[in-house]
Order: sequence, then C-alpha cells, then structure tokens
Amino acid sequence: MQSLSHLSKTPGIGGTIKAEPEDFIVEEIGTDGIAFGIDGRVERDGEAGDYAHFILQKRDWTTEGAIRRVAKELRISPRRFNYAGNKDKIAVSTQLVSAFKVEPGKLLSLDLKDIRIDGAWAAADKVRLGGLLGNRFTIKVKDAEDGGTVARVYAELNGKFPNYFGEQRFGTSRKNTHIVGEWLLRGRADKAVLTYLCDSEGEINEDAKLARGHLADSMDFPAALKEFPAFLKLERSMLAHLAKIPNDYAGALRRLPRATLLMFIHAFQSYIFNRLLSGRIAEGELHMEDGEYFCGENPYGFPDISKRDAHGWLVGKLIGYESELNEPEKALIEELDIRKNDFKIRAFPELSSKGNFRTLLAPLKDFSFEKDTFRFSLPAGSYATVALREFLDVKKA
Repeated sequence: MQSLSHLSKTPGIGGTIKAEPEDFIVEEIGTDGIAFGIDGRVERDGEAGDYAHFILQKRDWTTEGAIRRVAKELRISPRRFNYAGNKDKIAVSTQLVSAFKVEPGKLLSLDLKDIRIDGAWAAADKVRLGGLLGNRFTIKVKDAEDGGTVARVYAELNGKFPNYFGEQRFGTSRKNTHIVGEWLLRGRADKAVLTYLCDSEGEINEDAKLARGHLADSMDFPAALKEFPAFLKLERSMLAHLAKIPNDYAGALRRLPRATLLMFIHAFQSYIFNRLLSGRIAEGELHMEDGEYFCGENPYGFPDISKRDAHGWLVGKLIGYESELNEPEKALIEELDIRKNDFKIRAFPELSSKGNFRTLLAPLKDFSFEKDTFRFSLPAGSYATVALREFLDVKKA
C-alpha cells in the first residue's frame, strides 16, 4: 500500500481489526436513506416485474462468492444477479441484490451456511451498480489503547477524512491491479498479462505462489495450465489461450471479463488520485485547483458531486483523456511518463476512460466510539479502513 499522508497529527491507538467477521459489520444504506440492519427482516410491497429484490446477509463471503452460492442452490446463472456495491469478505454485511426471473419465495426458502435472505419481494427493474447512498459500520478494534486519543483525533479531523481509495482497490493480496492497468495504458499487453499471471509477492496460497514463480522462470504456458490451481479461474482462462497461441497477449487479456479489465484501469486512476491527494495534504491546506469544483450534499448529508455548491465539498479528478489537468497533476503524470491521452486505449477502446470526479475529503457521519467499538456511516465509494487509519496508525506520515 502507498505511504499516504494523514489529515490528523495525533498518533493513533494501534490495535487490529477484522480478527473475526463479527468484528466488522457493514450495513448498506439504501437510496431512501434507510440501512438494512443485521438480522433484521425487511418487508416491502412488491410490484409487477421480472425481478426479485432481496436483502443478502453474508458472513465471511465476498459478494460475488455469496451470489454464486445462491445461484448454485437455485440452479441458475450468477449473471442473473445484480447488486449496488461490493462488501468486505471478512465481515458480516447486508446489501440489496436483484435476481432476474426468480420467485421471491424461492429466495426466502434458502438455507445456506453463513448466508441469510432477510426479505425478498417482486420488482420491475434490477439493482444497479452505485444504487446506494452509503454504508453503516460497526467495527471492533482488538488490543488498542485509547486514553482519550480517539476524541482528540476526531476533533482534529472535524468530521472529515482523506477520501483515499483503500487497499482493496489494488487487489486483496498481491496489490498489483494498478500495475497491470499501467501496462495497459502503455500499450504493453505482454507486460500486463505477465504481471497478472506471474507476480507472486503477497500471494497467500502456497500452490498459487509456486505456480506463478515457476511460470515466471519458464514461460511454459501449457505446463503452467497444468500447475495453476483450479480456483484461479481467470488466470487459467488466459493460460489456456496462451498455450495455443503463445504470443497473443492481447487475445489472452480478452479472455477476461470487461469488468476485470476496467478494474485495472480504474486502479491506476485510483493510484494517481491517492498520490496527488497525499501530496496536497502533506503540504497543508486543500485549495481548489484548475478543473476542480465544490459540490453540495444529498438529503442524507453525503456529498453529491452532481450538485455544485460554492460552500460544499471540494471535488478532485480521476484523470482520463478529457481531464483538464492542473499543475500538480501535470507534474505527477510527467514523473510517471504517462500522458492523459494514454487513457484513450487504442488496442482496447472499450477500456478507454475520459475521467471522472471524486471528493477529496469524505464525511464521518453519526460517529461514535465506546470502549473498543467504532460506529459511523460513510458515503458510497469511501472506505472504512481508510477512515480508521486516522485513528489507529501509531506513526503519522
């Protein structure tokens, strides 16, 4: 993970999180501002339509993994499911999900380990990505010493924290998704593929780590296809292609879902955003730069980048080919030897990014800390682990 500047100056309380899934509770806040509570039954009036909406509660599952398990039990394709946003694996979490051509009653009748359906009803449309206001968190910290530190840090933050992208954005273990994205921008499909397949630093599974290392040494794709563990489905699909056509790296990349390829590009944009924001925080006050603006809030009190407001939240950029670059941005992409037009990707035009916007700071709403437990709500796209680093990190950058 990048070394990122802190907004607060007081050293944190230390400690660890996610020792157990029950220590990290995430409750999705729907578009109506109501959170889907843990172990709470949601009753809603259905409407005519081809979809079922349901509240998925999971423990120690990724969102995609839990949906695949539900789909398997129903004997249907996981592609018939949609959700608004991913939730942490090492957690107990709730979220709204939709399923196409599934009876709500079938969902309610499921009995699966560490997966609950807390309500289901008929709906006219699917749940769409980003269709949530935010998430409510209850997080227990182990082996920490407060002594008033949390209150002092919160006072320094004044209810706000740097809106960095969290470690999850860069990969759960190997933290290299932004590096793959950078190679794609540079037009080096070969480097992108080999980074994705061969990088073994941070790999948790020993069989996977060995297989990646052997491939890096041998470049023997047929042998790697035999050695890579079955759970590395995406890697194996690329290897199957390369075993037949060894030099067709672009073709191997096209074996990946478009969402995965986009994730690589977005991760590199996130890496740039984090570096720029960290540098500005280290220098002092955040002032509006060229191409930035202030936004207002939605009725729940979270920033809404679609509403301009001169007294609101400062909005920065996720750089793309249409971005108006300010001086700090120009300096960093020059240092990285990247041009904004590189985000218009010739070999993969469907991955091109014109750029986007993101607030530089995010609110800590409904914040409290008692004994060893933090409670707060964050807007969609903001990370609880990023907020907590202000309170937990012993050394401030």
